[in-house]
Amino acid sequence: MSKVFIATSRQIGEKCIEWAQDNTPDGFKLCDSIEEADIIISVLYEKLFAPDVLKNKKCFNFHPGILPQYRGSGAFSWVIMNEEKKCGITLHLIDKGIDSGDIIEIQEFSVGDNDTAYSLFKRGEVIIYEMFKNWFGDILEGNFKAVKQSLEDAALFLRKDLQEAKDLSKFIRAFYFPYKESAYYYNQRGEKKYIHYDEVEDAFK
Repeated sequence: MSKVFIATSRQIGEKCIEWAQDNTPDGFKLCDSIEEADIIISVLYEKLFAPDVLKNKKCFNFHPGILPQYRGSGAFSWVIMNEEKKCGITLHLIDKGIDSGDIIEIQEFSVGDNDTAYSLFKRGEVIIYEMFKNWFGDILEGNFKAVKQSLEDAALFLRKDLQEAKDLSKFIRAFYFPYKESAYYYNQRGEKKYIHYDEVEDAFK
């Protein structure tokens, strides 16, 4: 009897666990810890697995992003900043690298002009749940083909990169000029909204 652990940090992962409890194939059973598992399935799990954890286990991950272009964290934020027209969910094997294992399937979906990182994430959750149900039995039983990633054109986004990107100080400085048009953004209605510098004006005098 092979033991399966579903690792998750999100509610959608808990939903996958609930579904799996009633749909685990014969010869497999869910378990409550990584240590006792023979198979690990990661569903939006926020921690990296230590190499000793992966040893002698079959490990799979549902990654929120298209691999290998969007390895690491915050893919839905980066696709918007990079003005991509599509993003996706990748099911892949876990190896010792970060999101570098062989790819089983990628499901893509479009990025709209009004999408946010959150709206893409919520759509991605729906796709992850459907992919989980479609692939659960097959990955347990080894009924899949995996393609090696080409890492020549790969990009890796770390959490610290996203944190640094949140700092808009240089943009405020770059577009502060009295009596000239200030920086702006467009809301979901297509209205142009200006950023007012009343609160920061003293900092640049």
